[in-house]
Amino acid sequence: MPISTSTRTQSLAWGFIGLQLCLVGVLRASGNMLATMIIALVSQWVLMFPIAYVLSKHTGLGAAGIWWAFPIANVAVTTITLIWYVKGDWRYVRLTDDEQTVVAVSEAAMAEERRH
Repeated sequence: MPISTSTRTQSLAWGFIGLQLCLVGVLRASGNMLATMIIALVSQWVLMFPIAYVLSKHTGLGAAGIWWAFPIANVAVTTITLIWYVKGDWRYVRLTDDEQTVVAVSEAAMAEERRH
């Protein structure tokens, strides 16, 4: 059974999707949930859907343009995620107000114990 054109086109993105999932997992584990949400929104709404529309309606690709949007958007999002990862901002802990209060109280308690 021959492999369809859409399957061949989509297969171009699978390696990039794997890398993207690993990098997004690192961002999630470090507490950067906002970053992962932005990446997901950009992936679908800012890149994939508009690219699919443009390629299917304004090029000679027709319906194949929808399939080409998948690898194009995923390669772009993986590149953006990789840049974000290499930049290293995800390493910095982003504490909520409650977490900052817990840290401050813990540090104060430890300082009090050292005095005694």
